[in-house]
Amino acid sequence: MPELPEVEARRLTIEHACANSVLLSLDIKKKGIVKHDDPGLRRRMTGETLLTVDRRGKYLILGFADKILVTLHFGLFGDMAVAGAQETFPSVCARFVFDNRRALFLLKWASVWFGTGVDALEKLGPDPIAQPAKFTRDYFAGACSKKKTKIKQVLMDQAVIAGIGAVYADEILFHAHILPGRPANSLEDDESKRLYDAVRTTLKNAIEKTTARGDESRPFLSLEGRENCPVCGSRIVNTRLAGRRTLFCPHCQH
Repeated sequence: MPELPEVEARRLTIEHACANSVLLSLDIKKKGIVKHDDPGLRRRMTGETLLTVDRRGKYLILGFADKILVTLHFGLFGDMAVAGAQETFPSVCARFVFDNRRALFLLKWASVWFGTGVDALEKLGPDPIAQPAKFTRDYFAGACSKKKTKIKQVLMDQAVIAGIGAVYADEILFHAHILPGRPANSLEDDESKRLYDAVRTTLKNAIEKTTARGDESRPFLSLEGRENCPVCGSRIVNTRLAGRRTLFCPHCQH
């Protein structure tokens, strides 16, 4: 599943290729991907300029002229490509064609909302990269102190922090030297600070590496695809926590 770093890399790709271009046509190949429709708005989109490409957590928000918003979410397996308008791809579910001869293809299965009122956006916590003024150390420490649930679950709770999934929660906790099964309200002040710093540093590094690589593979992750800890050599524990695969080092994390 694409998490915050991968979705940010996708945002940058769309912004670089399509921003300030005029939408010539929009073709929805799979009607089931549209979660909220506004037929009048969709008709007005053609001929309007894509002005902004924003992100909140795992959501992308395309802002066109005339206050037209289109929100995208890629779910578990959704993908995208930006290419020439005449290119072909398997499993295209939507195509946005722009006047610079570039097109945004949504692949496999994505969710699309036309217009405002995307309920899921209203329920999101602050985005640690896109909203640094809201994702403060005090906010994070306060959120953790109120939760008895396991800290990995708190990191993945989109109402607390927008954009983190199971893979990056493991990576963040490894860098913070904290076990994923610790109750969130058990963290000491220094641990909370360390975890807060790890959230921002880990996500920023992942965005840079994903963007530089030009693909969404994650060979830079510390635990993913390894049998032994890269720091101490201990065997990595591969288990499940709240139904999600969870990796940690029993020696480096406490």
